[in-house]
Formats: sequence, C-alpha cells, structure tokens
Amino acid sequence: MNYEIIEAPEDLEKLIIYEIATKGFTSPNGAESGTFMSLEGKMPYLNELGINGIWLSGHQYCDGNHFYNIWTEYACIRPDQLDPTLGTEAEFKSMIQTAHAYGIKVFLDVITHGVMKDSSLVKEHPDWFNGESWGMKDFDWYGGKKELDEWWIETWLRYITEFDIDGYRLDVAHYRNDLWAEIRKRSLAAGKRMILIAENGPSTRGVIDLLQHGESVSHNFGVNQSSRILSDVGGYFKDRQSRVNDNYEVEIFYTDGTVQNSRQNNWYEKGKVPELIWEGTESRIVNSKTYEVAFQEQVGKLRIENSYGEKEIKNIQMQDRQGQLWNSTILLDGIIEVDYRISYQKKANQLLLEFPLRIQDGQYMSVQLSGHDNGWEGYPLDKTPYAAQGSRYLLGYTALLAPGIPIFMAGEEFDAGYRPLPNLAPNLFGKERIGEGRWLYGSWLDWDQLEIAGKRDTLNDTKRIIAIRKQYADVMKPLKMGEAHPNFGKLNYKSSSELPVPYYYQSAEIVLVICANPSEKLDVSLKLEMEPVLSETIKWEVTALFGQLPNQQVSFVGTPQEIANKNWEISRDKSLHGGLLVLKMEKLTE
Repeated sequence: MNYEIIEAPEDLEKLIIYEIATKGFTSPNGAESGTFMSLEGKMPYLNELGINGIWLSGHQYCDGNHFYNIWTEYACIRPDQLDPTLGTEAEFKSMIQTAHAYGIKVFLDVITHGVMKDSSLVKEHPDWFNGESWGMKDFDWYGGKKELDEWWIETWLRYITEFDIDGYRLDVAHYRNDLWAEIRKRSLAAGKRMILIAENGPSTRGVIDLLQHGESVSHNFGVNQSSRILSDVGGYFKDRQSRVNDNYEVEIFYTDGTVQNSRQNNWYEKGKVPELIWEGTESRIVNSKTYEVAFQEQVGKLRIENSYGEKEIKNIQMQDRQGQLWNSTILLDGIIEVDYRISYQKKANQLLLEFPLRIQDGQYMSVQLSGHDNGWEGYPLDKTPYAAQGSRYLLGYTALLAPGIPIFMAGEEFDAGYRPLPNLAPNLFGKERIGEGRWLYGSWLDWDQLEIAGKRDTLNDTKRIIAIRKQYADVMKPLKMGEAHPNFGKLNYKSSSELPVPYYYQSAEIVLVICANPSEKLDVSLKLEMEPVLSETIKWEVTALFGQLPNQQVSFVGTPQEIANKNWEISRDKSLHGGLLVLKMEKLTE
C-alpha cells in the first residue's frame, strides 16, 4: 500500500493572501451585487496590487440572511453548487482562469461542520447529519457514513478538476484528516498539488499547510494591543518559532463539581493546585484505516502532578497564550471539539496528557493582519473594524514584511472607510438595528474612495511594500516552526523615542532592515547597531526601498561603523512614505 504524505507546493512560501467577500467586494448593481464576473473585472487591479493568492469567501449556494442579516458563505445550503446570484459555472471558471493568467491562486472557503436546516441535503440524506451548531445541521463525521465521506471527497475534488481551484480554507475545524488527505492525493493524481489553510488548526503535515490565525495582528475585537508582535517582530517570531513562549494553563473539572486550576496559588488552603511539567513533543505518522493515505501529527506531552486521583474527571481544559483551547471531552456544549482534543492517562494523583500542537515543526508561520471576523458581535458601532486604517507601520512592519505568510482583508490596502452593507445587523442572529453592524465580512467597498488623495497614497505605499516582499522573496522568507533561522533577527537601536524594535533579513550579498514609526504626529530618528550583522572588513552601499535616506540621498556607502553612526529618519505614520523605513544594504567588492 502507498501511504505517501502529500506535501504542499514549493511556492507556498511566496504567498500573499487577500481575502475577498464576493458580494461586497464589487457592486455592479448596488449593495450585495458582486459576482464572479465583476470580480474578474478587478483582476488587473489585484495584479497591480501585487497579491498572488485570493481567499474567496463567497462561491457556494448559501442563505441570504442567517448570519448578521446578510448573505454569507458560512450559511451554506449546498457546498456542491455555486450560488446562482454569483454567476454560472462558465463565469466561475472564467474568473479562475483570469486569476491564473495574472499568477494569482484561488482558494475557496469550506464550511466543514454542516449546512442550513432547510438544505435539500438534509431531506435527501437525513442519516448524514447528527446534532446542530450555529443554527445549522451538523454532518455526522464520526458515524461511519461511507456515502457521506465519498460525496465530500468528490465535491471538493470536482472544484479542482473542473474549475482548477488551487486549494481551500477550512472554516472552524477540519474534523476528518483522512478525508482531506485523500482529497490531496486524488488532486495530485489529477495534476494539482493543492494547498489547505485551516482557520485555527491544528496544522497536520500532509493535511494542513498553513493556519489563517497563525500569528494575529488583529482579532474579532480589533488590533491585539497586548501582543508583542506590535513592538518586536524579530523577538516575537524567533521565540514563537522556537516555542520559547509556549506556556499552558490547565483546568480539571471533576464530576462532583470540584475544579482545579493551575493558575491559582492557594497552597495555604485545603484545595490542591495542579503542577504542570512539560515533557516535550513526539511526531507520529498516521496511516488511514479507510484510505491509502498518511499524515503526520505532532503532539505535546504534559505531566500533571497533584490531581485528585480518587475523583472522576469530567473534562480537562488547557489554554495557551494565544487563547487556543484544548478539551478532553469530544462533545462540549453540543459542539464536536475534535481537532484540539486532549487524551490522557491517569496514574494515582498524576495525569499524563497528550495534545496536538497548534503548528507542527517544519511548517511555515503565517501572520494575519485582518480577516472577515474583525468587528464581531459586540464591536463598537462607532469604530472601523479594519486593522491598519492607513498605518504603514501595521501594514509593513507587523504583517507584509514580517517572517510569516501574510493574510489580509480586501480594503486594507487603501484604508477603505468602513461602509456596512445596508442589511447588516450588529448581532450574529439579530435582525434589529439594520445597517449598523461592523462585521468586516459585511464591508461594502467603495472604490470611488480611491479618488481621495490620502487613500490613493495609502494604496501606492501598500503596492510598494508588497513589491519589496516579492522582489526579495528569496531573502524575506517566512520562518518554519522549530527550525533554526540564523539569517533573521532583531537589531539594537538608539533613539530619543521608544520605537518598535527593528529587524533584519540577511543573505550572502544583502541585508534588509525594517524599521517603524507608529506615531501619527511626530517624525523620528534612530541609530542602528549594525556591527553584529555587517562584515567589518568591507563597505556596504545603503539604499532606501521604502522611506528616505538622510538629506534625501539616493544611496550611502560606508563601513558598518559609519552606517551605525548615521541618523535614520522615519516620517510620521499614515503619511505618504511614512511610518516605515526599509533599508537595503548591499555588499561591495572588497
């Protein structure tokens, strides 16, 4: 039997992913009138912008008002059919062909958990479903339904073989690694090495290639102000890559109502506090029992001392610093929690836990600037859910030039003023306060805003930042988890202002340095300590790829010490060429 693990295509590392909510991206006939054809008409714009991957969150037959009172990809009725309001199969295929002609890959959204209750699938195959979530019927993924499994495989394989789709983004969870490994295998046999992106993970080699929420600059409720990624990209990614800050907290829930929490420090009271001991990781090849496919899982191992050995456990819940939750109970609050499931062994007052790592060693890191869930229920109605809002510092320093595959929502590139779709409501299932919602999926893009000078400047600066990433893709590579990367790191600096820590990429011939100024009011200057990175014995030619050199010089030639003595200036953020400084230092012949 051939249990080969199907890897991602080699060009995965060069992806720059741009999310499009099809109906609101263009408006040929008013609100929510975007189609495959109108999207195809924007391909020259997307090519000029420089992105090379579209995450299309709008293609399949869906309900028109289930979530937030608007049409969404996530209220799926039939995943095996295109939504007729978006266009025909011929128009869908033409759009994909045009994207490919511009070198742009297309990824479709997959709603993995189920379909709307009034779907004809529920009537035709009632035995395919078990339980409900999100107001929808859930597929019975673990009920041994062979007909369901094969329909699922053929549905997503057809989009690849008939329409030449490049891969998928899996919403919520992936549930069945064996099915997706089989889809990958059949896709490769048909001539396409596909890419799978999971919303949250965990990543599984041979199944999931990338996480949407790898490292997040923003989340449902705006920019993550507590994240170190805003102030120290170099240190943040290095530590994440080597798992320095992979710390976990555990709660143990017993059937008698007792709860143990490792965060507590009540040694002086009667209750026990569990002690956590990290015992490393283990990678395992899993061969499917149903299909001739294989995938690799990497699990973390945690020993818990001081538990109640005499009590029966109801659930063990673990959380990391990124807020990801693991549970030992497969069914939690009526929702199947299988991807992040804890298995454990009990020995007296000791528990031995194993759990899937969120990102496996050897897989690329990613960074999300923004996604459609920004502006979730409860988001302030007087604020915009976009992350960057014209900040070149956030666009460049934290995301587009950072050492992860970048993902961002349409509109970020020109600081789109948020305009909700007319029927958008503020609550997930609500129908009140129509037009006041702030969910980013419900953004009605106004392309006339590009007539505004400031937004046109933002677009041009974003194009330049993306062009830098693409031009120097062989140097500016995303990091892989668990692998040493000596050609990337952070730089010490001196300044009268407290600034985000500069970081660099290095090859045999050039060094790229990324600096930022988050202030929207003040220009700043800094000095860079370059001696640890640049060779002392030769001179280097310095040019500015973004921003300007001192005294408007075109280039500067100097030794590492002379370069370190220079005052590098960065204009205020949210101004033309401001907020960011990208320097290229090229080795001169000795």
